[in-house]
Amino acid sequence: MNTLIARPWPTGVPLSALSYCLLCALLSAFAAPSATAQNLPAGDSTPVLLPEVEIVGTPDPEPTGELELPPDRPVTTLNAEAIARRQAGTLFDLVRDVAGVSVDGGPRASGMKFNLRGFSDNEDVLFKIDGAVKGFEKYRFGSGVFIEPELLKAVEIERGPSLKSGSGALGGTVSATTRSAADYLRPGERFGAQAKLGYNANSHERLRMTTVYGRPNGYLDLVVSVALRDSQDIRLPDGRALELTATHSESRFAKLTFYATDDLTLELSQTRYTGGPERAPYDATAGSSGQFGVVERSIEDSTTLLRASYAPADSWIALRATLAYETTDLADVHRIGQSRICVSPSTAFPAAFRIDRCNDAWRYRIWTAEVFNDTRYALGPVTGVLSVGYQGIRNSRDISRVTSRALTNEQVYPNGFNEAQPPGDKDSDALIVENAFTWGDFTFTPGARMDRYHVSAQGQTRANMLAAGQAPDIRFTRVSPAAALTWGIPRSDVSATVRYHEAFRPPLVDEYFARGSFASRCARSAGWPALPGNRVLYPEPLYDPSGIGRPYDPALDLAPANEICGGLYQPQESSNHELTLAWMPQPASAADGRWQARASYYDIHTRKLLSSLSNVGGEVGQPGKERRKGSELEISYDGRRWFSSLSWSRIDGRITNAVAGTDYALYGVPGDTLSVSVGLRGLDGRLEGGVRMRDIADRQAVTGTVATVCSRPGNLVVPGVGVIGTQYGVRLFELFASWQITADTLLRLNVDNLTNETWCMQDGFAGAVGVQAPGRALRTSITMRF
Repeated sequence: MNTLIARPWPTGVPLSALSYCLLCALLSAFAAPSATAQNLPAGDSTPVLLPEVEIVGTPDPEPTGELELPPDRPVTTLNAEAIARRQAGTLFDLVRDVAGVSVDGGPRASGMKFNLRGFSDNEDVLFKIDGAVKGFEKYRFGSGVFIEPELLKAVEIERGPSLKSGSGALGGTVSATTRSAADYLRPGERFGAQAKLGYNANSHERLRMTTVYGRPNGYLDLVVSVALRDSQDIRLPDGRALELTATHSESRFAKLTFYATDDLTLELSQTRYTGGPERAPYDATAGSSGQFGVVERSIEDSTTLLRASYAPADSWIALRATLAYETTDLADVHRIGQSRICVSPSTAFPAAFRIDRCNDAWRYRIWTAEVFNDTRYALGPVTGVLSVGYQGIRNSRDISRVTSRALTNEQVYPNGFNEAQPPGDKDSDALIVENAFTWGDFTFTPGARMDRYHVSAQGQTRANMLAAGQAPDIRFTRVSPAAALTWGIPRSDVSATVRYHEAFRPPLVDEYFARGSFASRCARSAGWPALPGNRVLYPEPLYDPSGIGRPYDPALDLAPANEICGGLYQPQESSNHELTLAWMPQPASAADGRWQARASYYDIHTRKLLSSLSNVGGEVGQPGKERRKGSELEISYDGRRWFSSLSWSRIDGRITNAVAGTDYALYGVPGDTLSVSVGLRGLDGRLEGGVRMRDIADRQAVTGTVATVCSRPGNLVVPGVGVIGTQYGVRLFELFASWQITADTLLRLNVDNLTNETWCMQDGFAGAVGVQAPGRALRTSITMRF
């Protein structure tokens, strides 16, 4: 390709400064004379040699498979082919068929959360984009994932804690990698552009995406992309609209990669997203579905990233470093008739006393700094890789609430301060060491990370704690060891790995510093008279009415006078045990298909449950324990004529508290899930089609006392949680097809929920039944290259 076709920029889409600069650099580089002519001094005919850089491109007809399954780690990677085949509107749609993975909340991305092995809290599942940590705790909110799937070339899902990903992620880590120009270019191309148009018939969603990319010389790789999505309300299986789910979003992406030398690569990128206002259940990730109504949510999210890698040949140095800054601004609008948590649900009150609107503003700032070095060595028959690294994360959030009633603002929310949602910072620094020794058929990988945390109250909460003589800063250090042993069974393609990992989950800023009956376990319990003895940290049964009115003894009450728990909380701890068997045969030739199979069994022991904070014999303790056991099976095949994948997962366990005398089956985790897909290829790979089936079994969930289309109540009542019943499972079918009409034109077609089943998503906190899911959806797109 020798020319660049200039096309109008989509109207109404402002470019960030970085995007504008990268676009200008890209266009000017295309127009500039070649380096061999431009950089020659006068009279000098010596050519200037540029470093040889391989452009990695995958011809469209060549199958690459959907999954990568390392034999020794619980990691699943979805590649670019899998991402394109699903035509997903959100990152959550991409990962829901991976073993051990489900999605909580909904119906839009702002209310969705990753659920890995039954863990779904924002502190239990870490999300990263190109190594930058995304998302920080927000009450009744999703995972904070705002990125257009079309911008991604790979998504890696690691179940269970990881030394290198970050602390606190008991469930695991989801890591997304963005595209570069090399991911668009074909062999021999220097630059190009593509446009994609998509349509979802269920919500009449339209996707318009324009991408410009190029490798103008051996030093630069440039890409700029803009994507717009507009939709009406989601349609349920009975044809009704799920009100206020219409949405509009804009994604902007710019990335520059500079190959300074053969050994040094620098990468600068920025991803920006704006969305809404869109409907979001305010209890999409907490409580019973619909209990607190809905809000109208708007989002502005940005990630600016600088990455570097330095790996000289034949050297012990192999450095990689990341410096990233993430900002997220959220606006939630509660209106009368929609929300019960902020506005008055009744119009019977005089207008002067009625709150008909409430605005919540959330501001998040996250710095990520990482540097790792991997040293490869050989000592006789032993080879190894020594990894040493540092990871620093700086989280900050600020929150304000303003209602439509001035007196309420003055008395309850002065200067926007909401004591139930306090501002705060959480900073962590970690040193990581891991060494993988390989001797013959065995690989032993011990390691450890040492985390140092500093969590601090800010704003009015900090002032209130200082006035009460309570420390607003909490510091602690934790060491988390890990070890894995892999045996490659001789004369076979089978390997076995045993893994042990200790981890912890630090308390949330909300848990440390919130004040209010629904916010703090150190406050008087909600729904009971505000008597001094009615506290979690007072040694009377929380739900024993006979305890109310007894003489109150302050010496027995361990709760602070200001009802803020502060340093009374201790981090939640876990130990993870895992066994993995893998079968990875090597194809005899390129014409043979590639098989991958992996089965895992895990046993996770969790201690000091944060939800169990209580008075234990006159001392503050967290006696709650949880044990969860699960199995995962993944099989994939990819060949020239057909391809297939299977994933299956199950979780069960128990929650116990010896002090309270409780012992429950583990509720709230996903039901057993089986996902199978089969597809065929023809016309030299230019035509493919297939079917995908997802079977989700019934699960134990918080259902309330009334049967619904998605649930029936049970007989178990868990204090502080609710009635545990059954959420019905579902069997869903999907169709997918694609046709490479010409070398530059690709048509894709998907049909979701083919049989138009009625089902509900699952909630994320306390395992409630979620909102109803969309009905049948026909999605199509056409991509044109220039």
